[in-house]
Amino acid sequence: MIKQKVLTPVIAVAAAVIVDGAQAVSGGEDGVFLEPITVTATKRPESDFDIAGSVDVESREQLVEAVVNDTDELDRLFPELLSVGRSSRVYNIMTLRGQASADFFSPSTSFYLDGVPQLPHAFGQTLQEVGQVELLKGPQGAIYGRGALGGVLSITSRRPGTEPELWGNVQGFERGYRVRAGASTGFDRNGLAIQGSMMRADEDGTLDDAMNGRDDLDDRQNTAGRLSIHYMSENLPLEMRLKARAERYSSHEEYYVPYSPLSRSQVEPVVKTPWLERKIKDVSWDLEYSPNADWTITGVLARQTVDLERTFAPYGVDTVEAQSSNYAELRANYEGVALTAVMGISAQRLRFEYQDVNYGEAAGYMGGPYTENEILNYALFADTNYRFAEHWEVSLGTRVAREDAEVTMLMPDANGSDVMQTYTNDESFTSVTPRFALAWLPNDQVRLWAAVGRGFKPGGFNKAGTSDADLVAYDSEIATNFEIGLRWRSPERRYQAEATLYAIDSQDVQGWIGPAGLQILSNMGDATSRGMELQAKMRLAEGQTLTLGGMVNRSRYTSGEFDGKDVAYTPGYSALVAWDGIFGAREQWRPRIALRATGPHYFDTENDLRQSAYALLEASLMWHSKHGFELGVYGRNLTDELYRVYGNSAVGAQLGAPREIGVQLNVEI
Repeated sequence: MIKQKVLTPVIAVAAAVIVDGAQAVSGGEDGVFLEPITVTATKRPESDFDIAGSVDVESREQLVEAVVNDTDELDRLFPELLSVGRSSRVYNIMTLRGQASADFFSPSTSFYLDGVPQLPHAFGQTLQEVGQVELLKGPQGAIYGRGALGGVLSITSRRPGTEPELWGNVQGFERGYRVRAGASTGFDRNGLAIQGSMMRADEDGTLDDAMNGRDDLDDRQNTAGRLSIHYMSENLPLEMRLKARAERYSSHEEYYVPYSPLSRSQVEPVVKTPWLERKIKDVSWDLEYSPNADWTITGVLARQTVDLERTFAPYGVDTVEAQSSNYAELRANYEGVALTAVMGISAQRLRFEYQDVNYGEAAGYMGGPYTENEILNYALFADTNYRFAEHWEVSLGTRVAREDAEVTMLMPDANGSDVMQTYTNDESFTSVTPRFALAWLPNDQVRLWAAVGRGFKPGGFNKAGTSDADLVAYDSEIATNFEIGLRWRSPERRYQAEATLYAIDSQDVQGWIGPAGLQILSNMGDATSRGMELQAKMRLAEGQTLTLGGMVNRSRYTSGEFDGKDVAYTPGYSALVAWDGIFGAREQWRPRIALRATGPHYFDTENDLRQSAYALLEASLMWHSKHGFELGVYGRNLTDELYRVYGNSAVGAQLGAPREIGVQLNVEI
């Protein structure tokens, strides 16, 4: 009955839009406003309008206009996404469609950079040389496999042009600065191009310890560089790219404030000064070869490492972590008149190392346990789309994967020098994650689809074990998604809109069970997520764009110890309203105003730690010169909203970023 009440008005609206789309005539100003966007996150080039699923895309220019600098700020442009740090930005969590992960080492939303999966502790990283950001919503197990329960965030880098390029961005504000610069040689007559970039950010803290007279405690610094070599053959349909990147992030951000009332001038006591340093290094090589007009062969080889040293201030515990990933993928794409397909194989070897170097002064600096996890994942996948009639398409895909996991735990003596005992265990997991979608295209303006698909998060062992209880493997988490969606665009493409209804049933949700201090990572029970997503873009007048987007969601456990409780980090709703304008004889003035609202949600499975709804207002005004640069002012969190991004009953809460007003210089030559 509930489903019928929800679906009836949606079907009625869909019918009205279909009729309107069939009868509408082009009007208004000449020219196409919303150009078709090519999406590559589906592992085959497709127009964003033609995908039988929900997708959102943001360009490099939109990131600059919105002053989005890092991946953990992308929820300012994607209203369906929640991206926050838990304790620090290193432990970033991305929630999509009510899918959130309690495990800091196993996200529920996948993040890919140029087709390479990113390690969990690299989810919060700086944005460098971005060409386009794509967000695929809903489980993507057929194409991506492990971890893609809520969806996939895919970032592609900007490619060199035919001419040399130079670009830069400088932001200055009360608490610090951010500098980015890059250059490209452009492709020479031999088909070779070199591209590089660097960035540096230095920010003072936002928290004060009024009782002890200390200010700006939680400062942070970030330095990153990237170099790529591109080759495009003049005689063969061949393109190759070799890329290397490094990033060093350090901060004192792991201070906590009392959970209530909130204040930036009062921090909880610490045993030692919090500190962390994270280093990301990666190198990748990819190749594209087209033997004929229908087929393209793509190969990817990549390695990424993340090293983390950290002092957890409340207890004075020092930890060391190391993560590494070796990834390989080979796939073939077919592009026919009525049929498109992708098929391939992939393999990934993961390694996680975690050690409590000492338990702090109170424990006499006694060493803690050492945990090592080795994971090997390999898979076969295929996905097709077939236009079997004039107004009908069908999509079908599946992925078959196997994952072997092995854990080793060492328990040192009181001085942390000799091994007392070694514990080991291993387990294997298999998965089959199919996808099916049926789309109806009554005309060029409307696409209506229904889809079902699966995602999975593999089972395994705790990556930061504390006792031999962590040698017990937990099972894989499976999410089955049902959705119907409607996509519409006006004939002259001045307006476009999309609405999606979804229902996700999750089995064996992974999380923490047991009493405080003795918790182990296990399966907590089943859960459901029900929701709706809406997004629209429209041209109000010459040079003025209005963007609307948002979602409503209810994600809760349906069995186990937390039956009936809401899943942590799953807001009940979120919304974004943004207005972008272009004014002036030369279109040199470009204002932007945006309001992002986030609904209430919990930070814990017991639903004791609640964050109320809040809204963040931001604005900018840029002046474009005719000499290749733009200068302007911007403001974020203009009302200086005080809100939590993380809560823990043992240590307190952490706050979101305060008001920031600054100037920005952007150069494109």
